[in-house]
Amino acid sequence: MTQISPPADNSFGFVPDEAIVDTRMPVDDFASAKQKRLLTDSLYTSLRGQPFLVEANVGILHTQGQPLVVPDLILSLDVNTSWWQQRHSPYFIWQFGKSPDLVLEIVSDRYGDELGSKLATYERLRVSYYVVFDPDKLIGEATLTVYELRGKCYFEIAKIDRDGKSIWLEQVGLGLLLWQGDFEEKENLWLRWCDRESHVLPTGFELAQQEFLEREEQEKRAERAESQLGQANQRTERSKKWANRLAEQLRSLGVDPDTI
Repeated sequence: MTQISPPADNSFGFVPDEAIVDTRMPVDDFASAKQKRLLTDSLYTSLRGQPFLVEANVGILHTQGQPLVVPDLILSLDVNTSWWQQRHSPYFIWQFGKSPDLVLEIVSDRYGDELGSKLATYERLRVSYYVVFDPDKLIGEATLTVYELRGKCYFEIAKIDRDGKSIWLEQVGLGLLLWQGDFEEKENLWLRWCDRESHVLPTGFELAQQEFLEREEQEKRAERAESQLGQANQRTERSKKWANRLAEQLRSLGVDPDTI
């Protein structure tokens, strides 16, 4: 998560990178914002049959009086549906009765300490999966690194660095996949949820587009079937006319066509 503070005066022709300073205000860049939107949208579109939360930039509080921890994304399954009554609060672990099942950090600079203090924090909070997405490989050679909590410690279970490679997360019943493609008209390497067979979970737009294409194909099949039926009717009509002409010719020759 990038930290920025705009200059008080822009009259000196500063370079945009010079505006990035160390402040206490976490601010998304465009790529991170889109990535989070992709992950939340697709899960709310595709995951059915159980109450869950998947949200970006929501704070986690373990103990009153302690500072908030704010991952880029949290996923919590089987949550009590009454959580909406505390909708203006962060994720209080004692209210939900459980830690999130997964947290994600998106690396946007080299100073977030995703593999150090943040890993230790989520390990202490007993989060089942910790995911580090490093699309520009700023802190390591892997684009995607996944840790699973076993006992009291995290164990690295995947390092992924190429398009099409996925990891199945058994405890949450979801997979993660590196996917090269178009989201909101931007071609990029994106992190996607997937099923066990590595099929991506679609966003609402993708699902609507898929349904539109299916309806369009059904309409085309119906039109082809109607056209084929019309052609068959025309052939039948031509055959009847030919038979009638033949019968008239036979009658003109004194032959009853019904006796043939």
